[in-house]
Amino acid sequence: MNMITSLKPVFSGASLILTACLLFSVPVAADDPDTLFLSDEVLNLELRSNFTEIRADTADDPESHDGKLIYRSPDGKTKKFSVKVRARGDFRRDPEMCSFPPLLLNFKKKEVKNTIFHNQDKLKLVTPCQREEDVVEEYLIYRMYNQVTDMSMKVRLVKIRYFDTYSGKEVFERHSFFIEDEDHVAKRNNAFEKNIFLTPFDLDTENFMKMSVFEYLIGNKDWYITSRRNTVILQPQDTTNASFAVPYDFDFAALIDASYTRPRIVSEEYLSTRRVYKGLCYTDDEFKRTFDFYRKLKPVFESIIDGQELISKATRRENIRYLESFYSIIEDREQFEKEFLETCETRKMYNLPEL
Repeated sequence: MNMITSLKPVFSGASLILTACLLFSVPVAADDPDTLFLSDEVLNLELRSNFTEIRADTADDPESHDGKLIYRSPDGKTKKFSVKVRARGDFRRDPEMCSFPPLLLNFKKKEVKNTIFHNQDKLKLVTPCQREEDVVEEYLIYRMYNQVTDMSMKVRLVKIRYFDTYSGKEVFERHSFFIEDEDHVAKRNNAFEKNIFLTPFDLDTENFMKMSVFEYLIGNKDWYITSRRNTVILQPQDTTNASFAVPYDFDFAALIDASYTRPRIVSEEYLSTRRVYKGLCYTDDEFKRTFDFYRKLKPVFESIIDGQELISKATRRENIRYLESFYSIIEDREQFEKEFLETCETRKMYNLPEL
C-alpha cells in the first residue's frame, strides 16, 4: 500500500455555499440533526495545542490542554473555537505503537451555537497512528456500517494542520475524522445508553445478527458485548423493545490491515485467520436472510471503497478483494459451516438455560 503524498479534497460550489452558511449565519433549532454530519465534504481545519505534553501523557487519566480549532471557509472567513484537548484511547495512546494519539475535543457550547459544530460538546477525533491511509480506511468502514443501520455512529472526514504551541512548530497536516457522540446516536434513535450487564441474547436479534456478520465481513474481532469492548448498548425509549449494540473502533479490522495490529512475525495466512465470527448460532433461514441483506449491499460497499480517491488504487483493490472473499465464503456451504456454524456462540457458553 502506498503512503499518501498529496491529498486535495474536492468541493462543489453548492456544497461550499451550504457549508459556509451552516458555519456562519444559519440559525439552527436545538432539536435539529448535527450539522457537522450533514455533509461528506472534507473540512479543512487547524488544531493548535500543547501536543508535546499531550503526546507524552500516558497516565490513566490524561490531562486536558487549552487549544484552538480554526476553520477557514472557502470565502476567506475564519472562525476560531476554544477547545480542551486531551489524548484518549488505550492501545493507540501507547507511543511505542502510535506516533500520535487519538484525541478528545471538548467544545464550549456558546461558541459553537449556530455553527457547523452546533450542539457538539465532546467529540472523538481519530488521528493517524502511523499511516494516513489507515485513518481513511477506518472512516470508510464507519460509512459502510451507516448503510447497514441508523443505529451507527456517523463520521466526518477532515484535513487538519496540527500545530504544537509548546515548540511553536507544525506537527504535520493529515486527514483525521470526527465520530458522532454516542449520546447523539441515542437521541437520534429515540434511545438511551444502557450500562447494566448484558449478553448477546439480551439484544435485538436482527441488530446483533447484522452487527456480528458485519464485524466478520471486515475481519474485526476486537469487540465484546459483555465487557462493552468497542460497543455501546442503546435501549429504545419504549423499554418493551430489546436493546441494540452500536460498534465502534474498527482499526483492528483485517480490511484495513494496519501494520501496528499485526504481530511482527506472521504467516501468510494470518490475514484470513483474523476473520472470526463471534455471533450467535442462528438457523439456516436466519443466516440466509442476513446474507441476502449483505448481498444487496455489496455494490454499495464497493462504491464507497472504490470512490475514495484519498487512498491508492492498489489499496482500494486490496480492500475490495478482501470484501469479495466474504461473499465467496457465504456462497460455499462447506466454508459457511466451518466459518459460522463451528464458531457461533450458544446459550450454554453464557451459562444460560436453553429455551
